[in-house]
Amino acid sequence: MDISQPKFLLIDGDGRVLGTCLDAEGVFVEAAEGDGPVTVEILGCLPSQRLRDYLGSSNRYRLRNPLWLEGLRMLDAAGEPLADFWVSEIIEWRPSRLGSERADIIAKWGYDSPQAGTRHIWERWRTARPDQINQWAVYDSEGRREWLTLVGRSRFRQMGPVDRPAGRVYCLDGAHVTDMTSFYLAVGEAVNGPGGYFGWNLDALNDCLCGGFGATAPFTLVWSDSQVARRAPSTLLEQVDHSPTFFDAIQTIFAGLEVSVVLR
Repeated sequence: MDISQPKFLLIDGDGRVLGTCLDAEGVFVEAAEGDGPVTVEILGCLPSQRLRDYLGSSNRYRLRNPLWLEGLRMLDAAGEPLADFWVSEIIEWRPSRLGSERADIIAKWGYDSPQAGTRHIWERWRTARPDQINQWAVYDSEGRREWLTLVGRSRFRQMGPVDRPAGRVYCLDGAHVTDMTSFYLAVGEAVNGPGGYFGWNLDALNDCLCGGFGATAPFTLVWSDSQVARRAPSTLLEQVDHSPTFFDAIQTIFAGLEVSVVLR
């Protein structure tokens, strides 16, 4: 383990850093089999003075001065924030074998922890952010859904891209658009580049088209290889109770917000 490079930050309810942490066990969890709390072990945490005072105080002091937590922030290999996870309460701690000034902390883990089977996707993002479009295309449907989850939760996305002027042309590569998940991945990259976000369901897509997510309507979306989606045996073309298909619904949303979709 590289003790010079923290992987996580422990954040309080005001967004302040309580500690820089070298690693954590239990971030990726198996499907829950019971209703008991899930815990995460935060390893090699170098505490701030505030956290150090809290851990070294009496039970009475801690009851009178609760430490409100916001979460555990995962960092990428460059030390930049990648995603936040909810952590509710510190329940145990001990001196860490990773350094005399460090502590290992056990905390109650949140409801938003990723599944163990998706670790490889998170590690890929943590090691190197996407730098080319369609890097998600090698995964199956479950892997693509997790990639979209990471796109949506990425701290990079949450900082909010600056809207470009109206009238732009965006190119959607439809070569791998075979279901709803891959559409959202492709349109996100069309507007905001590799790993980009532009919605994850129809309501979110509508919100993105109203501004604040990188593009300003009216604009043109050129959808290349659109026949891949139109021929895909998937939910893109399924019709339920005479309602519009997903393929039709997204085009209706685009048209309603002055986005011209060119199918190629």
